[in-house]
Amino acid sequence: MAGLIVGMDLCDDYSQISVFNGKLLDAEAVGTTGEENSCMIPSVVCKQKGGEKWFIGEEAYRFALQGEGTMVDKPVKLLSKQGTATIEGVKYTAEDLVRIFVEQMLALAKKRYEETEVASLVITFQKKDAVVMDSLVRIMDRIGIEREKVHMINHAEAFLFYVLSQKKEIWANQTCLFDLTADGLHYYELNVMRGRRPQVAEVAHESLEEGFSLEILDSVSGGKLADKILCSCAERQLNKKLVTTAFLTGKGFETTEWASGFLKIICNKRRVFSGQSLFARGASFLAYDYLQEISAYPYVCLCEGRVPAAVSMQVKHEGRERQLIVVSAGSNWYEAKTSVDFILDDTHSVDFTVTPVRGPGQKRYSLSLDEFPARPNKTTRVQVIFSFSGDKEMTVRVIDKGFGDFFPESGRMIRQDYSI
Repeated sequence: MAGLIVGMDLCDDYSQISVFNGKLLDAEAVGTTGEENSCMIPSVVCKQKGGEKWFIGEEAYRFALQGEGTMVDKPVKLLSKQGTATIEGVKYTAEDLVRIFVEQMLALAKKRYEETEVASLVITFQKKDAVVMDSLVRIMDRIGIEREKVHMINHAEAFLFYVLSQKKEIWANQTCLFDLTADGLHYYELNVMRGRRPQVAEVAHESLEEGFSLEILDSVSGGKLADKILCSCAERQLNKKLVTTAFLTGKGFETTEWASGFLKIICNKRRVFSGQSLFARGASFLAYDYLQEISAYPYVCLCEGRVPAAVSMQVKHEGRERQLIVVSAGSNWYEAKTSVDFILDDTHSVDFTVTPVRGPGQKRYSLSLDEFPARPNKTTRVQVIFSFSGDKEMTVRVIDKGFGDFFPESGRMIRQDYSI
């Protein structure tokens, strides 16, 4: 298949890019040089003073420190605020700056693999933000990557797909991840629940209060304090759990020489892996899966960023009653938009059922359509649209479409928000 299969981890401190290798059926990290640490690319852009060239990463730092350019950092935060930056009297939007950064990241992969097109791209962030994701859709369109090739997930989802892409013995029991970055210390825990069909893969995420500035690792005393903090976290998180595999990632774990006590705890009867491209690689595994006819992940995936319930409607099709699933449990909420047209048959409401994968039982909802024009039975067609603004925030819109020339559509819309 022509084109790159790409996973990109886009963060405010460091970003990374990974390409799925179809021959090896594995993902490879891409850096600015051949060295392993070059895969962690500082998330900064810099414009050459008096020129038109732009630089990213360490090269951007170098130009800025030499006084030869003006640098802008924390692009994701700037994008979430829809901010701007003025450089040499010219105002650049956050979308302009992120486009430059993403284009140059992709250029690294295109140069390495001698490809010019992108077949599938999954971008991952610490947390999904609708403003950021909407902006990235527009950015990708400007770059020339079609919308259907682009998907976006958070770190919990990237961790899930990374681990499920490994050998089964890796995730046969509970699996955990410690992510130590300038943003703080994050703990993820994956559990694949057996005995259900389909199986459920669930990731719990916690942003730990014990996070600390990575600058303390620059001194011996600071490293000892950080090690003590992590020991306390590990003992609390792993106590009485059957966690047999642990992963370490993030800038703070670029070296683990300072964390001897922490390593002693987590390496006790566990496999431990340390690396810096886990999220980007997980995203590239999913990017490859999007191109396959049958998914390699036959699970209901539950975590931040995934809808925790199925939404269904009782409908009549070809004379038979049936249950229509309009939103599947475990769907990516940003992409879980469904539109269905119905002809109303002896009803003045749209009824649907929400069935959580876990927790309390089914809930039934009824959205009244009394605001629509009164018409004879079976002469009103409605469009029902289900969409999400978060993994538990659902919006239902019903639009009156009338019934051809006999009963023109009124253009009225009824909207209701639900917390599921």
